[in-house]
Amino acid sequence: MAIDRARFAQECIRQGIFFGVEPHYLLGVAQLRSGISDDSSNGQIGPFRLKQAEWDANSNDDEFDVHFTPTQISSPVRQCAVFALMTHHAFDAFVSKNSRNPTAKELYRQQRPEADTATFAADFQKALDDTAALVDPAADAVLDDPKSIPTITKADEPTSGPPQKLGPEPVVPEPGPVVPGAMLTLAMLRKHWPTAAAELIEGMANTADVLGKLGINSPLRVAHFMGQISEECGNGTEIVEKLNYSAPRMMEIFPNRFPTLESTVGFVNNEKAFGDKVYNGRMGNRAGTDDGFHFRGRGCLQLTGRDSYDAIGRSCRLVLVDNPDLATASNNVLLIAATEFVKLGCLADCDLDNVVQVSARINLGHPTNSPGKINGLKDRIAQLKIWKQEFDVA
Repeated sequence: MAIDRARFAQECIRQGIFFGVEPHYLLGVAQLRSGISDDSSNGQIGPFRLKQAEWDANSNDDEFDVHFTPTQISSPVRQCAVFALMTHHAFDAFVSKNSRNPTAKELYRQQRPEADTATFAADFQKALDDTAALVDPAADAVLDDPKSIPTITKADEPTSGPPQKLGPEPVVPEPGPVVPGAMLTLAMLRKHWPTAAAELIEGMANTADVLGKLGINSPLRVAHFMGQISEECGNGTEIVEKLNYSAPRMMEIFPNRFPTLESTVGFVNNEKAFGDKVYNGRMGNRAGTDDGFHFRGRGCLQLTGRDSYDAIGRSCRLVLVDNPDLATASNNVLLIAATEFVKLGCLADCDLDNVVQVSARINLGHPTNSPGKINGLKDRIAQLKIWKQEFDVA
């Protein structure tokens, strides 16, 4: 039996965003595998033609709070969630092996090795083409910013996926002195972060030499760095993530966690309960603890999740896992943000003055071919212009 294609496309948007994979990829795979149908064939079930063994192996995951029963394989909505989770893991596996993002075709072959046939490339491209018209209306129905979900026009283009995981190794800066004119000063911070706490900007000014030590050592690099952190933390006014969401906003931003108004009861204006609900079970946050709240976004680049606190903390020789508040200490914020900035690979794109890819590395965790996915890109560009003027960069 055919599935309502428009509603299924909307579900692909939701699950793609939640699991950090391309929604159009999910939609294209369902088209290729089943024509977006919920029937079964030769033991392969539903729109993604999953086998029962595949479902059983992937339908329970604590990191993403996915817990489905074996019989729920017949639900197209639940299949969309499970296949998106499978895609998330396949993307990670490909990047780990190849040190780059896969193309859409490569990602599919990572999941379905048997797909390497004479007609596969053409069939997959046709499936993407046949579903492209569904993406925009589905994004319109689901998102505030529908342009953030582009279609995949060519199956040979790299896909976007989950943010990279940062390791705990210290940053080893490239050799070279700080270029004259690259020093961040208290006067600059007072000028551009006028409502930030005095203690914060004084601590940053006192530790500004850490930028050069970590390789953020030219006026252009410092301008990009300051532009990014200025957007991320609201010019120093949002050093700790606010989690006091209204019920409608919860349902809009986290539809998997809060599908109904009733499900928001007890979480409205309750930051600890909300943080644990939204963040626990992923990013290294342990279920049944307050990790989600304790490891919420902090600092100039909104460090988030137990794994990131642990890795970046060890890089900086700070035990952030045991004392998360250290991430907001005025004498630590530049060290932490600069370490993350360098480990994300931003310096080369700074030197190319490529604000889109610097922004993608900060916001998405990796480069992108789809700038519309970057939150706050216009603000990041505007902030870069401000700091370029400050550092007299053309």
